[in-house]
Amino acid sequence: MKRIYLCLAALLILLLLAACESGGKFRVVNQTSHPLYVNVENGPEVTVPGGAEHTFSIATQKQHIFNPDVEKEVPVRLVGETYQIYDEDAEAFTDTTTVTIKAGETLSAYINPNRASFKVVNNSSQAATRIELYKHNFVAAYLIADLGNLAPGQSKFLRVDYATAHNNFYYYAVVTMDDETELTFGNPTTVLDKDEQFLVTLTDPE
Repeated sequence: MKRIYLCLAALLILLLLAACESGGKFRVVNQTSHPLYVNVENGPEVTVPGGAEHTFSIATQKQHIFNPDVEKEVPVRLVGETYQIYDEDAEAFTDTTTVTIKAGETLSAYINPNRASFKVVNNSSQAATRIELYKHNFVAAYLIADLGNLAPGQSKFLRVDYATAHNNFYYYAVVTMDDETELTFGNPTTVLDKDEQFLVTLTDPE
């Protein structure tokens, strides 16, 4: 009888060890044409290029037969150059959300584009002191953003609306450099579709 109890105890220990599992994964699949910038659990920012993916390992409690449903709410900050999280409850765009990670499982997030964007890259030797973005509906122009200063070697982007058949418009930008030179970029052909980017690269004059 004692041997039976010992065998049952050993079997129970083996079952417990075999069932123990901790940690889950969060897989981000970037299906846009532009980078995603992702922070999980307030960790370091990871850049996921367009068309690429990245998997985050998430620590959780151990899962076993007495605690079979281990879950963890994890904060996520996810910023895409042509993607932005949409909170349906608040009916507003946001950059943060939470995901539920289950021990021993991988949660996959497939990120599809839902915005267009305007991006400025300063490859010149002087700062840009003012970066204005205008929307023109082919009748009148409206200032929609001023991105402020941009030092040499830096870049900035802004997610913007894309044009549709019922709402057609184009963008143009006016950039003022440190020497007060004013540069204009864009024209009536700068009509952005979903996942498209109006890219401005500043360089020194030749």
